[in-house]
Amino acid sequence: MRIGKFLVNIFNFVFIANTFQLFAQVDFSSKQIIDGVAIFRDTADPLLFYYEPGDLILNTTANGEPDFNFLDLRYTGTKCSSDSGEKKFMSIVQFGVTMQKIPSEKLKNIKSALKKYGRYTLKPLPISHINTRLIIPVEKNNQKRHEPIENEGVLEANDKSGFSSSNSFWTKRTYTIRLNQYESQLLNQQLKDNLLGINLNYVYHSNVSVNNEQITGSKELVEKFEKDSLNDTSKNIQNRVIKSNTLTINVNTKKYPDIIKQVDLNEEIPPTYAAIEVKCYDFKENLRPELYMKTIEIEATSVSNDKKIKIKTKFRKKYSDLYSQSINFPYAVNMNAPMRYRITEITKNGDRSISEWIYKPECNSIIDITSSQNEQNIKNEIIDIEMNPTIFEDESITKVKFNLHYFQQEKQKTKTLTFSSNDDLPLKSIRFAHDKNSSISYSISKYTSLDEELIIVEKKEIKENYIYFNNI
Repeated sequence: MRIGKFLVNIFNFVFIANTFQLFAQVDFSSKQIIDGVAIFRDTADPLLFYYEPGDLILNTTANGEPDFNFLDLRYTGTKCSSDSGEKKFMSIVQFGVTMQKIPSEKLKNIKSALKKYGRYTLKPLPISHINTRLIIPVEKNNQKRHEPIENEGVLEANDKSGFSSSNSFWTKRTYTIRLNQYESQLLNQQLKDNLLGINLNYVYHSNVSVNNEQITGSKELVEKFEKDSLNDTSKNIQNRVIKSNTLTINVNTKKYPDIIKQVDLNEEIPPTYAAIEVKCYDFKENLRPELYMKTIEIEATSVSNDKKIKIKTKFRKKYSDLYSQSINFPYAVNMNAPMRYRITEITKNGDRSISEWIYKPECNSIIDITSSQNEQNIKNEIIDIEMNPTIFEDESITKVKFNLHYFQQEKQKTKTLTFSSNDDLPLKSIRFAHDKNSSISYSISKYTSLDEELIIVEKKEIKENYIYFNNI
C-alpha cells in the first residue's frame, strides 16, 4: 500500500536533510593532524572539513559505577536445549560505551588552524560501520595470552544519544555479545579472582575519495587494504579504515558485585534479558539501494497471563552501522509459546509494504530480516585469481594488476588486485557487490621497473569465479 501524500513529503524532506551523511565526499589524501586529531577535507567544497570520531571509554551510571553487566545464564534443562537436568552456561556481556568528544582546548586549536582557509565549516566524518572484537585475557594459558570471542558483538543505540547527526557523532551506545559455554567459563574463572578484565578492539570505517596513491606499510596492511577496499572509478570511492583503538575494561567485581547477575533459564525468558537478536544487513551492505527504512514488530506471550506482548525496532539507511539489535521484553515471556514477527519496508519514494506475520523458528534466538536474494538488487560475489609466478622471471616486470570491472547501482566501478614477485602466494581473492544481471569483465596490465604500463588483456567478460593466468 502507499502512504499518504503528507507522509510522502515528510519522508522526502527527511531524506534530503540526511543526504550529507550519505553522500559526503571526503578526500582521504587531504588528511592532516591538528593537535592530535585527524582532519579531512571535502572533495567538492574546499571550505568543508571533517574530523575523526573520538576514542571509546566505558560508560558509568548515575551512581558512578561501571555500566557493565555480565549475565551468567544457567540452563537447567529446557525443551529447546534437549538437556533436561543438565546444567549449561550461555552468558551475555553487555556494557555501555561513550565516545569521547574533542576537548575544548583542542577544538579551539583546530578552529584556529582552519581559519587560514576562510569561512570554513567543520563537521563529523560520516562513519559507514564499526568493526569490533572482544578479547578475554587468559593468564593460565601457556600457548597464548588472550582468547578472542567467537561470536560477533554489536554496538546498539538505546536512545537519541546513540545516533549521529550532521553536526555531531553519537555519544552513548550499548555493546552486547553472547558467549558460548567455553567463553563463559573463562570469564567465570576471572570472577573467582574478583577481577573482570576484557579488551574491546574497534575499527571505524568510512567511504572516502582516494587518489590512486601508493599504499605503504606492512604486508598484512597492504593485503587487508586490497581485500577490503572498494574503488569507484567515477569518484575513486573506497571504504577505508579511518581509526582503530582498544578499550580496556577492568572491573573490580568485589567492589561492584551487582554487575554479575546469575539467571536460571527453564521455560521462560525473564524481563530485561536480551532474548532475541535482530539482524538486518540491507543498509550495511547496501543490498537494497531503494530502501529508506525497515521496521520489525515482534509478538511474544507473557508468562503470567498469556497476554500478547509486542515490541518494535527499526533499521535506517542513514545509520548503516546499526545493523543488529538485541531485543529486551518488558515482561517475562514464554520460551515455548509461538513467537511471530512482521516486517514493514519504506522506500525513498515513500512506498510502504507490510509483510504477513511470520512465525519465528522454535528455539532460534536470532531473527535475520535481511532481504532475500530474490528481493536484492545487489549480488555479493568472490572471485579467486591465480597467476603463474613464472611471469616474474622476466626481471623487467615488477608487478601485474588485475582490474575487475562491474556495475553497482548502475555505475561503472573497478576493483584492482596487484601481484608482485614478492608475494608468498600467487592466489588472491576479490570481494565485490554488483548489480544483478549486469556484466562483469576484467583487464590485466603489466608494469615495468620504470612504472610503464603494458596492457596485456583488454576487457574480457567473466563467466566463472576462478581465473588462472599462465602466460600473459
